[in-house]
Order: sequence, then structure tokens, then C-alpha cells
Amino acid sequence: MAQQFFPVLSHFQNNNSWLSSDGRLRYRIVPTLDKVPEGEDPTGFVTAETWEGPWAYEFSTVEETKDFPLTEEGLEALQQWLEEQRQVVEARPQHTLEENIARKKMPEAAE
Repeated sequence: MAQQFFPVLSHFQNNNSWLSSDGRLRYRIVPTLDKVPEGEDPTGFVTAETWEGPWAYEFSTVEETKDFPLTEEGLEALQQWLEEQRQVVEARPQHTLEENIARKKMPEAAE
């Protein structure tokens, strides 16, 4: 299996989130940055949320959430954790179309 594309550290240090999939696994990664002096690399953490597809984030129920340090080592640990999550999801029986429709969550109505 080909390796998934994954953003570099500076992507998250620039306060960008990431939404992607790998097989039936869907995931969202959102950075939380600490305030640092001008010119220094941002610090903080990223929060990863995973769920089983086929639906997008807005139509799904997040199954797992985990924080990782905003460092090269933290991103390596995150990628390893996502691979573990993918294996868990892929080990499940395939859902039928009817089951997937029944699992679809409707987004909250805008107030």
C-alpha cells in the first residue's frame, strides 16, 4: 500500500488544519498554538479525531480523539496512531449502503 501524503510540521505551525482519509478511516487534525515571541517557532499540540467513513466530518460521529505535541516526534507518533486506527477500521466488516445511511449523522441546525 502506498504511503499517505501527510503535511510537514510547518503546515501545522502556520495554524492550518488537515482533513483526510485512508481507506475507510477518516481523520481531522487541528493545531492549537501557544503564544511565543516573534521569530520563534510556534509550540503547542495537534488534536486528531478519527471516524469510519464514508461520510464527511459533519455527517459522522467521531470515534477517537488524541492530542500530540507539535514537534517532528509528535507528528511521527500521530502518523503511527493513525495507521493503528486505520487497521482497526479496516478490520471491521464492510457496511451495507443501508447501514451507512442509518449511521449518517445530520449536522446541527444553524441557530
